[in-house]
Amino acid sequence: MDYLEERNLYRFTVMGTETDIEDRLHYHALCSMLQEAACLDADRQGCGSNTLDQMNACWLILRMKVCMTRIPKWRDEIYVRTVSHGYQRVFFNRDFDIYDSNFEPIGWATSVWVITEQGSHRPIRPASIPGMEAFACQEPSSRNVEKLIPVDACQRDEGNPITRYADYSDIDRNMHVNNTRYIAWSEDSFYLQNPTTDAIKSLVINYSSEVKTGEEVKVFRSTINGSVQVDGFEVSTLRPVFSARFDSDVIDGVK
Repeated sequence: MDYLEERNLYRFTVMGTETDIEDRLHYHALCSMLQEAACLDADRQGCGSNTLDQMNACWLILRMKVCMTRIPKWRDEIYVRTVSHGYQRVFFNRDFDIYDSNFEPIGWATSVWVITEQGSHRPIRPASIPGMEAFACQEPSSRNVEKLIPVDACQRDEGNPITRYADYSDIDRNMHVNNTRYIAWSEDSFYLQNPTTDAIKSLVINYSSEVKTGEEVKVFRSTINGSVQVDGFEVSTLRPVFSARFDSDVIDGVK
């Protein structure tokens, strides 16, 4: 990954381990790239992880939406520009624009974040953090991330849910399953019934609660008005963990 300061772009190369059987970049890998760009941009703005660590605080993502007109493939280079729109109340909005190696736009994304206490993950009001007033929202994002409601059991697709566990490789520095793993689990559920040639053109994901080491999650799939919604529930408490919605179509002339 490189930073092109003159263009304010982060450059990534798609690795084979980040692609599917059609050589397409997985959405969970794409979101990892976007969030890495977000972390580096926050560092440059003076509110990155190193700064928050000193305050016993951390960033957590609540919702994200990604829309693509073309899916990058193995060995492609892509560029990401990200802009923070500051905060309103406790919520930070951050947008992304995605470009191919010729700097042509191929997608965009938007996201909602909060700053929380480490450990308890209780939200912290940004206005209470010294120096954070500089990040108060001046120009709200024009992009919106839809709020999803888990689908009722009677409306789910037939068939058994998939089961996933919070194993060591799923846990991040915040001591819970990393948010991109839920996207990977959702992709697994999507392609259980959809042909692997189907290309996902958009993703919306909402995070409801965190999953800790050893916990079990049941992942259910539903088809609603042509979209596929995937809902995850922690088994022992039945609490909702995440909801994701996929739309698939012909992208760039090829599914």
